[in-house]
Amino acid sequence: MIQELKNTEDLEKAANLAALCFHDPIKEMKEFYSQIQELEMIGIYEKSILTAAAGSYKFRIFIRDQILDCAGVANVMTDPAYRRKGYVKELMIKILEDSKNQGYPIAALWPFDHDFYRKFGFESGEKTITFKFKPGQIKSDFKIEDNITIEDVTEKNDFLPLIQVAENAQNKYTRVYGDVAAWQMRGKLQGFKTYLIERDGKPIAYISLKFKKVKEWEFNMNIMDLAYVDIEAKHTLFAFLKNFEADITNIFINLPYQEEVESYLTSVNDEHKFNQWPAMMRILDIQQCFEQLHYPKHLESKIYFKVEDKIISENSGIWELDIQEGKCKASVIEDGTVEMDKVLEITINQLTQILIGYSSIAKLLEHQKAKIPNEWTTKELFPEVPTAIMAWF
Repeated sequence: MIQELKNTEDLEKAANLAALCFHDPIKEMKEFYSQIQELEMIGIYEKSILTAAAGSYKFRIFIRDQILDCAGVANVMTDPAYRRKGYVKELMIKILEDSKNQGYPIAALWPFDHDFYRKFGFESGEKTITFKFKPGQIKSDFKIEDNITIEDVTEKNDFLPLIQVAENAQNKYTRVYGDVAAWQMRGKLQGFKTYLIERDGKPIAYISLKFKKVKEWEFNMNIMDLAYVDIEAKHTLFAFLKNFEADITNIFINLPYQEEVESYLTSVNDEHKFNQWPAMMRILDIQQCFEQLHYPKHLESKIYFKVEDKIISENSGIWELDIQEGKCKASVIEDGTVEMDKVLEITINQLTQILIGYSSIAKLLEHQKAKIPNEWTTKELFPEVPTAIMAWF
């Protein structure tokens, strides 16, 4: 039987289970579960033993430059002695159904095994390359001007400007952000070092870093998240990174293909690689997702698709998207209402990738030799866009 994990005893058991499943120090896990505020946990007990658990965070995410509420699935774990009993399946279905009923249109997770979570309707949600460069490779013509201040953010009141930057960021495709408690968790529990950059007292950028010792006198920097409201702010970020030339060996950052990080460097390493652990996403509420997006105002179109959702039944059926003056009305229609050669047959996984801009429809369906209705071939309707998701809680 599934139950909420709320009291101290339950969360301590969750910490013990996490240490067992994720091979993390028990002390760190106990600290994490005792202090975290945003994570809602559920679990399954067998004779007072917590055999499986999963949680969800509530945050916001940019999809095609629009802010949507998002349920972040996390901390999914099962005691090895109780695996292959369907416990994770029960927990995942419960989390997805509850998140949809709470009004969240979309969900995201960062899994170890992508194939496993595809069974629940999740699909790859980002295409990024891990860039590696040295601080000394950053061009020296980027300067930190006199009207710029850079502060290490540690106090609760200082987190509000970070949210302001995230909401107004020019690089919106990287944005996943929560509330003040989420920023506190990044620093205190995850070891992020976050700097806020202001111009004439106004917040214009931030950057979250993590440092890792490689060898005796060798330290690497991982950029977990960065946001900037204009290109000048981006210049300042790179000028700031150059300040680490004396004490950081390499800098690593995950960015989409279109990100021109090379233009900020005097030379480019030949060691870039695809991100090994990309996020996965899943539509929870088709109507909400499509109606919250903006569309080109000159487009007028009615398009149709058919989807089956084995977990959230309200998503199943033949859908009509009526797009007029930049807005969309999404509704389920009855069989026989429209000719089937105008209906795109698609999975919930594929529909999610089209929605977020991970892939164009033609690319996504080409291996299936699927017939794409003419109404879906307008490239302006759901174009492929840069997708990259940085720190998520």
